[in-house]
Amino acid sequence: MAIVVVAVVALLIVGVVVGVTYVVHRVRQKAAQLEARAEIERSLAGLTAGGNSVQNGRNQAAAADLAKALAGLAAVAQSGNDPAAAERLKKQLAQLAAAAQNPKTQAALQDLNNKLAALSAAGQNPNNPASAEDVKKDLAAIAAAANALGQGQTSASPSGGIPAMAGAASTPFSAPGSAAAAGSPANYAAAPAMADTALIPLPVSSGPPMVPVAGTGDPKHDWPLEYERTVGGPEADLVVRTGDINNLGFGWPAGFDPFSGKSTPPHPWPNINQIPSQAPPGTDRIMLGTSVMPVHMVRQQTPGQPDQIVLESITHTDGGDGYSGSLGDCYYIRDDALQQMPNVLGDPVRRELTEKFVLKNLPDGIRDLAPSSLQNQLPRYFRVGPESAARCTRDRALTMPTAIVLPVGQLPGKINNIVVQIFVDDFQPQVLHSHFQVTLNGTRIPTFEYAINSLDQTGPIGKLLTLKLLPEYWPLVESGTVKLLIDDPTTRVQDGYAVDFARILVNPHNFKYQVSLTATVTDADTHKPITGAAVSAGLTSSATDRQGKCELNGIPAGLVVATANAPGYDESSVPVDLPEGQRGNADIQLRRHQESTAALEQSIAQTGTATIYGIHFDTGSSKLRADSMPALNAVLGLINGRPGSNWIIAGHTDNQGSDALNIPLSKARAASVITWLTAHGIPTNRLEPQGFGSTRPVADNAIASGRALNRRVEVSLAK
Repeated sequence: MAIVVVAVVALLIVGVVVGVTYVVHRVRQKAAQLEARAEIERSLAGLTAGGNSVQNGRNQAAAADLAKALAGLAAVAQSGNDPAAAERLKKQLAQLAAAAQNPKTQAALQDLNNKLAALSAAGQNPNNPASAEDVKKDLAAIAAAANALGQGQTSASPSGGIPAMAGAASTPFSAPGSAAAAGSPANYAAAPAMADTALIPLPVSSGPPMVPVAGTGDPKHDWPLEYERTVGGPEADLVVRTGDINNLGFGWPAGFDPFSGKSTPPHPWPNINQIPSQAPPGTDRIMLGTSVMPVHMVRQQTPGQPDQIVLESITHTDGGDGYSGSLGDCYYIRDDALQQMPNVLGDPVRRELTEKFVLKNLPDGIRDLAPSSLQNQLPRYFRVGPESAARCTRDRALTMPTAIVLPVGQLPGKINNIVVQIFVDDFQPQVLHSHFQVTLNGTRIPTFEYAINSLDQTGPIGKLLTLKLLPEYWPLVESGTVKLLIDDPTTRVQDGYAVDFARILVNPHNFKYQVSLTATVTDADTHKPITGAAVSAGLTSSATDRQGKCELNGIPAGLVVATANAPGYDESSVPVDLPEGQRGNADIQLRRHQESTAALEQSIAQTGTATIYGIHFDTGSSKLRADSMPALNAVLGLINGRPGSNWIIAGHTDNQGSDALNIPLSKARAASVITWLTAHGIPTNRLEPQGFGSTRPVADNAIASGRALNRRVEVSLAK
């Protein structure tokens, strides 16, 4: 009995100690939160006061914008619908701070961001379920203070200071007033403010005249050139460059050489409202894939009433990095509408909207849910103020992927090699699962896409990427003008990116900065080495030995992307960061190529194209072999799964034999596939045969394994 009593007393003592400790912790935690809240309120007040002075008049709208943004954050955080809202606001605050021209405003914004982070930290306690609720309450209190500060702010244009943010962008028709909510920021200086012009993008600067200048070999002269064309220089028989070499306008550290393979130090985010007027299109600016458009707006005309901008559809977008905050005005329109939907839309529309779109995340957004009652719900209930619509339209125009034009001109009489160098910045497809398409004059270059889609750049930082152009694509350069476009038109992932400059080197000489690489290629499932895999990096290609290894030397320094291909496997690329003089290792794992209907559908959704090796023909023949049936049935399932869609069936060969024979043969093979599909119920008018012979390789025809990969059939959605 005594032992039991002692045990009970001990438990009571422990409970009291734990309770006291918990109370002390909560008191300290609440004190920290209250202090953080007070600090944020003081920062808001200080920022607003700064905006009221004559010298800082540009910051008045910025204070209101910030206030409305915090108010919106609180509402989203309390609803729990957008866990990433707080992180997105932090990134946008950092972007505002980087863009602010007034040092005091910049410091205030950065300080505010730090305090917001401190508030979140103060509220975190995994052992306390009330912590999340505490943070929500704190955010609500901050939002109330922010709203109070946001009201009554003047609508001075922030065009000369920091970019405006669109709070309370869309309003339900039942809401009072006919304009954007009070306190919302004024429009950009030159943006339209009327419904009939709000959705018309303003012109984007076309940059300087395209007049190439010959380089001298002196970086002080050459690097500031927006267009360079040097014949017979030390680097190559011909060097053509578009874009000055200046790290997106942020400059280089003393003594830094971007061609040495070193990474740039982290730099601020580029400001879409401060694109250098002399920057050629596609350079020195943030871009986001054409698939990223959070909202679609239309002009609604009603007889006897003023025109209105209404929300036609909302498209789900994924991920998000700092650069993607450049579409902040569009995100605010979307988020505001999503917040209001439960209050505005009644059942069953609300349930359909929530279950079919918000939760199920249908691929192409509300606009493509026909037939559906949702078709008319957004325009019926939600309108957008013309100022907010104009800002969103302008944001999208400024961040639209734009081709970099390289004026190549006449080429040397004999061509041995062509490389393309791109100084890439903040590409993150490996983390965010975006997927970029790279085209030259409208033709996709698969080997370039392999390299770009292997990247994981954060910081943000820039890095030199050197890519070999396979001989079959040289005619694109021989046209005299090359348009290099990088875009993600399929995934809707918010992966913002930038390019400082792009170069084409025809017959490059020995690169000044070189590195070496040992590649090891193995099966991703069995981990056994793959013999005879084709591996390429820079200008060098090789095949793996029995141990799955090969050596690659003389590679230009920088972000070296080693790409491996082998018959029966999907390609895989591994980036290796190699400054000058270093030797690196690339461990590349290949996965077995899958050709089920589900695998083809996944490939179409991500890349826009599905590659098929299981459709077989006899040599020199277009007659389908019996062992093609599994692959053909998979293609049939793919097309049946998308009723009403149109498809391109394209045949490809290796470079054995002439294109005079291979191009018609490859088209005849594509036609044979179409004949089989139509015999199994697919209408002929939904299918188009194409034949490219050896002109569109996915691997190097100089290696046997590369030739095997080039013999294929591709299916893609027709535009």
